[in-house]
Parts: sequence; C-alpha cells; structure tokens
Amino acid sequence: MKILSRALFLLFVLVGVLMAVSNTQLVQLALWPLPHIIVMPVYLLVVGLLLLGVLAGLGLGWWAARHHRRRAREAGSEAARLEREAARLRAGLAAQQPVTTAAGPALPGQKAIERQSALVAPDLVAPATRGPFS
Repeated sequence: MKILSRALFLLFVLVGVLMAVSNTQLVQLALWPLPHIIVMPVYLLVVGLLLLGVLAGLGLGWWAARHHRRRAREAGSEAARLEREAARLRAGLAAQQPVTTAAGPALPGQKAIERQSALVAPDLVAPATRGPFS
C-alpha cells in the first residue's frame, strides 16, 4: 500500500511539473468588486484553484462529520460514567464479601451464592473467593 501511494504521489508530481513547464503563458485575473488585476502564469492559477477546491472539500467534510464527533464525545462520557459506576459496584461488592477464617465456617449456602454470582458476573467476583474448579 505504501508503494502504491508513493507511486501515485510521484505520478501527480510529474503531471504537475509537466503542466507547469508547458503552461507558462501569463493570464490576467480580475476579481470583479476589487479594482486590482493580478497577472500570473496559467499553471499557478490552476494549482491555486485546485488547492482552493481541496480546502473547500476538507471544510465541508469536517462540517458534515460534526454529528458523528458529537455522538462519539457523548458515548465516551457515557462509557466513563459506566466505568466509574462499575468500579463503585465492585468496591461495594468487595466490602460485602464475608471474611472466612479458619476458626469458623462461612454462612450456610454461601458457597452456592458465590458459585451463582461467578456464573452470572465472573468479573465482579474477587479471585480469592473462587475455587480451583469454579
């Protein structure tokens, strides 16, 4: 792809140089409301008009994409809000997890609840509460 783009660039440069060499005649450019007349070679006028067209196309493309940029900003802020909420919920879940000690067992049915929550939302369960086969 890089070779193709370089070849096309060289082709456009070659066409531009050939046009500049073969069109050196002077033309007068008079812009109606202004009293000035600009004298320039034909190739310079053509290159200037092409540049003006490219800039106009870029401006219209930027203007047309404003809705997409706004939706992307809104989606990014929504994703950040959801990340903050998920972190808050993970912290709350970690605070609610009972600490099991060697002196006493956990509440009856606690293992079943842990297994079920691991199946429903595996990323919300702390890795220490999972067994080797769950």
